[in-house]
Amino acid sequence: MNRIVHWMGMGALLVALAGCNHPSATETTSANTSPEAKLQKPAATADENTWGSYLAEQGKLHGKDVGMHPYIYVIPAGESIAANDRRENEIDSVVHSIGPILMPGGMLILGGADGKQTTAFIADLAKQVKADSLKGIVVLVVSERSEEATVKESLKASGAAVRFVAM
Repeated sequence: MNRIVHWMGMGALLVALAGCNHPSATETTSANTSPEAKLQKPAATADENTWGSYLAEQGKLHGKDVGMHPYIYVIPAGESIAANDRRENEIDSVVHSIGPILMPGGMLILGGADGKQTTAFIADLAKQVKADSLKGIVVLVVSERSEEATVKESLKASGAAVRFVAM
């Protein structure tokens, strides 16, 4: 009798293990979702980590041909002294730290909660980078659709390969 109980227990264990590592119906569906599916934009009040994750996911969707790890800049919204200082520091970072080490085939991802603030950041950045200094670099800008033309025009002289994704 003990052997029967033992074998039944083993059989139940095998059945349970057989169910492991198989995708559920929802996992299969989400894995087969079109890569062009629109990601859910975070709330304007979301923290920087949430925005950073959102931008990273956009990079995965729209930068599959980029072999290098992207540099992601979450552009802070607002007109506070802290937000202005941070934007200035990030421009300095791109111009003096990241820009010189980015090689053709690299990627820079820019975006934030306020599309107009992102565009202003890019315009200020474009004034400080040398002509063709971003040649061969993919600059993925995630912003409001209404900002696309201004963003592309601002980055034209930099030589960057601009990709724009509307939030």
